[in-house]
Amino acid sequence: MKSTRIVYILISILVFAPIILLQGRAVYRKWKEKQVQGAFLRLGAAVVMCVLLLVFIISLYNFTLGYQVPLVMEQVMTEFSQKLEQNTDLEQYKQILLDRDLIDTDFQAISENDLEQAGFEEGKKYTVSIGEQAFEGKTGDTVVMYALHKYQDSSIYTAVEFKMYKHRWKALKHWVVGEEEKKEISSMKFFEIKQ
Repeated sequence: MKSTRIVYILISILVFAPIILLQGRAVYRKWKEKQVQGAFLRLGAAVVMCVLLLVFIISLYNFTLGYQVPLVMEQVMTEFSQKLEQNTDLEQYKQILLDRDLIDTDFQAISENDLEQAGFEEGKKYTVSIGEQAFEGKTGDTVVMYALHKYQDSSIYTAVEFKMYKHRWKALKHWVVGEEEKKEISSMKFFEIKQ
């Protein structure tokens, strides 16, 4: 998500810099030539154009965050890590995800019992990495992404199943990866998203 934000900031700079410079120069020239009304019209048009472009860029950024499944996975894993670090109640955690529009209403989170059995410890700060690719889910209209959670020497894999809802991926289920599934993903590269 950090890199997405950086890309959109750079796009904004590349879009707004020429507009501000060119329109600023034109307004200054009109002001210097004592064409005050023309200067204000030019300035007003530039402000309206900048506001419209800003709204468009923010909308495109929000669309990208929901449409790219790795970015949705990153957001879900960030919230999951915060749940572990802050020892957040499961229902409160699900409500946070629902408020951020990251999950379906029938989302199945990892139960507290499964967290304990997998070796997750509340209050610990895990390093989180997500898998380089998404895999097709069992039903064909879903995808599955994997995450690797590390704390000192322990490594725990989890998976999240996503489904597309009106141009936005939402999580359906989050589970701890079993031994058989681990073998299938053992050669996959993981990219760190949180320390």
